[in-house]
Amino acid sequence: MSARSRIGAFGSDANSVRKVLQRTMLRPRTYPGFAREILMTSLNVALYPAGLISDALKVEDAVRLGDRYTSQVPLRYLDPVAASTPIILLHGYFHNRSAFVIMRRSLKKFGFRSVDTMNYNVIGHDIKELAHQLAVHVDEILQRTEATHVHLIGHSLGGLVARYYIQKLGGHEKVHTCITLGTPHRGTHAAWVGRGKTARQLRPGSLLLRQLARSSRAMPVRFISFYSNLDSLVLPASNAKITEPALRARNVLVKDVGHLSLLISRPIIRAIAEALANPDIPREVDLRPSRNGRNGARAQSGA
Repeated sequence: MSARSRIGAFGSDANSVRKVLQRTMLRPRTYPGFAREILMTSLNVALYPAGLISDALKVEDAVRLGDRYTSQVPLRYLDPVAASTPIILLHGYFHNRSAFVIMRRSLKKFGFRSVDTMNYNVIGHDIKELAHQLAVHVDEILQRTEATHVHLIGHSLGGLVARYYIQKLGGHEKVHTCITLGTPHRGTHAAWVGRGKTARQLRPGSLLLRQLARSSRAMPVRFISFYSNLDSLVLPASNAKITEPALRARNVLVKDVGHLSLLISRPIIRAIAEALANPDIPREVDLRPSRNGRNGARAQSGA
């Protein structure tokens, strides 16, 4: 893409982003969403050092949650295969396994016995190299658990690491479900302020993103992508959708939930648990909170 084309595309996307933000600022639920995002940012900063310690720290026990995230409605019957299929959580840019403190604990409370987190460093490594690290990690988990497949859940950059592994490194033979949260599948203009290999790969139209689009094909992996209208790091927000038809992805719009807040949203965590408990989840995904729920996020399925 020429420099003039990039500038034109950026200008068009910038206008679209501005219009979306103007509409968003008129919605009453936007402001509580911003407040939650600020609190979530503070929590992530506080927990970051713990995520650098060995996984023996048991990060899922680092926060006392009670049954907040799991007690609203019981899951469907969790059969032994669903319960024993390993889940691997992949964090985002400049983050670590501490991002999944709440989600990991919640999934274990739902009955999933093997919920693993993988730490990696984006400094000096690009998405391809991180995907090769993931390939080694998946093989170790499969050998340790004697399972035949794993589920991958990637937040932000982690979703692209998962996709590269699945589409380019043979991961489609070992992954049952790939769920992404706020992942810039078509790039984000926020990456223009970043430096290094990974930041360049996250920009719209990058070579890596084009390779992923070209290598999309029919495969047995189930793809589900959650994206938010309040995501300040995926610009425009619609770039967090998986749009390649061959992947047959389910794109779920989550309203008024920020980029980091995607990691703690009760409706999202519950929807993830339902999806992993039931491989034949219906096309329509209902993330509306129950009558007693206090989370104001709503979501709808989108193509």
